[in-house]
Amino acid sequence: MLLKKFTLFICFSFVSYTVFAQDNKPSVTDNLVDTFLNCDNQFFQHLAENKQTVSEYVDLTTKDNVTFIPVESIYQQDKNSVNFKKPLKYHGLTITGYQNIFIPTNLSGQYYYWGFIFDNSQEEIIKTLDKLNWSRYNEKVYIANSKIYDRNAKSPVWKNNPYSIDSVVPRLGTIEKALYLESMDNKQNSLLCSIQGDLNKELLYKDRPDIKPLDEEFEKIRQEKNKAYKLKKQQEQQEKKAVSENQPQSTKKQ
Repeated sequence: MLLKKFTLFICFSFVSYTVFAQDNKPSVTDNLVDTFLNCDNQFFQHLAENKQTVSEYVDLTTKDNVTFIPVESIYQQDKNSVNFKKPLKYHGLTITGYQNIFIPTNLSGQYYYWGFIFDNSQEEIIKTLDKLNWSRYNEKVYIANSKIYDRNAKSPVWKNNPYSIDSVVPRLGTIEKALYLESMDNKQNSLLCSIQGDLNKELLYKDRPDIKPLDEEFEKIRQEKNKAYKLKKQQEQQEKKAVSENQPQSTKKQ
């Protein structure tokens, strides 16, 4: 009888532990934000592995085996964000949208930003993400986990960057990465990863695999526009030549 009671106790304890472990297992959406905070390709891998769940909050696109959150245009300020179908909750915070931004410059390199829009104050976000090393970047922005990659180093690797300062651009041959928490106009805050500086495509696509199909699409559109422009010029030249040939020849005075 005692053995039977002991066996039942062990079974009950095992079931209780299993239920407790399942209850404390991070959700798909929690893992989504957790992987995003690394500012690398893990975020896009998680999107690919959890399409059905994430699609309940925002539409996804898959191109060239890369899954990402599409926006209308990463090049235009009024088209680089998308609102979620319903709010996504993360440890008491509320996420309502996603941004994907590209800013090219002639002399200071390329700047890519991607991340979430929160309906929370900066103080609430920083308090929740207290494991990140936050510091004041400027009046409206906080920065965390700043890193630098020197392409000219003997063994280039990502290193901590304590010298990330507002208005100081990455020097030639270097790439910087960080999290930026910035206040927005409508009492919201954006939490964006960045990769910026003297980027080459290999390094960019490693952390931002979603940019490769966007680049390919942009290049395809550019080539089509160039082709259309050349065809238009050829047609104009042909029409001009036809008009010239159809004009009556002037006769010389005898």
